[in-house]
Amino acid sequence: MVVVMKLKYVDELSGGRKRFRRRYPQAVAEVLGESVFQVAMKAREGAELFTEHAKLLAEFEKIVAKAKRTAAEQGQLSPLEHWRESIKEAEALVAGIRGVRDEHEARQVLADDLRARKADPMLYKAVVSPEAEEPPITMQDAKEIYRVERMAGAHGRNQKNRLERICRRIENSLGPLNKIALVDLKREHARKLRDEMLATKKKDGTFLSPSSVRRELDMVRAMVSVAITEHDLQGKAHNPFDGLEVAKANTAPETEWDKRDPLPRDIILAMRERMTGKC
Repeated sequence: MVVVMKLKYVDELSGGRKRFRRRYPQAVAEVLGESVFQVAMKAREGAELFTEHAKLLAEFEKIVAKAKRTAAEQGQLSPLEHWRESIKEAEALVAGIRGVRDEHEARQVLADDLRARKADPMLYKAVVSPEAEEPPITMQDAKEIYRVERMAGAHGRNQKNRLERICRRIENSLGPLNKIALVDLKREHARKLRDEMLATKKKDGTFLSPSSVRRELDMVRAMVSVAITEHDLQGKAHNPFDGLEVAKANTAPETEWDKRDPLPRDIILAMRERMTGKC
């Protein structure tokens, strides 16, 4: 029996020339700063075309695997996001295999090819075990769902910068966001983050005030709460930041400025519209 792998990601150029063109996964595109991998192919037909196509597939996989490792190390890609992207990619690759009896055989052929090319291990797992249990929801997922659900209409970079700053504090205290599973969060993690925030010095040498720490912990609490709700983790994970007291002995005294609550977002947006003459 002859197994034929359709030459996916190959399109025709003028004069009979061919081009390999394949779009990067979104997370990889963000790391690389470009959305598509494309190369004008030298071969035009026959065995040489198949050989060149296989080499370009391997090159693409190496680039993607390296970018995903970089994204994972930088906390930009959670294990869950990596898994779901790999599942989508695996399904597309399986669908491109021809000349096999069924899907099981197609997956075997593809798995052998991926193993020989030392492709992304997560992609290999998605091919051979597509029904495997998904990785746990992490603080990286919590950050992303909070950004989508709570900051979708935010204008400017202030709120986004605040989110990034607070997430850096979490990583400095508890480790990479994509390594912190929500189901593993405990009160001791919340206390550790709070205490290290209270011990953080600002540029002028003074410590963060309890009010500033409280506001930042409110965002952390909201991140975890939204993730538990949106990912249906009720009963599996709890929010250790709920009811966490901030004021402690030997902390920096609060000034009148610190005690002022920030204006609600809807008031700020209304003020901006009035100042820009939109209402």
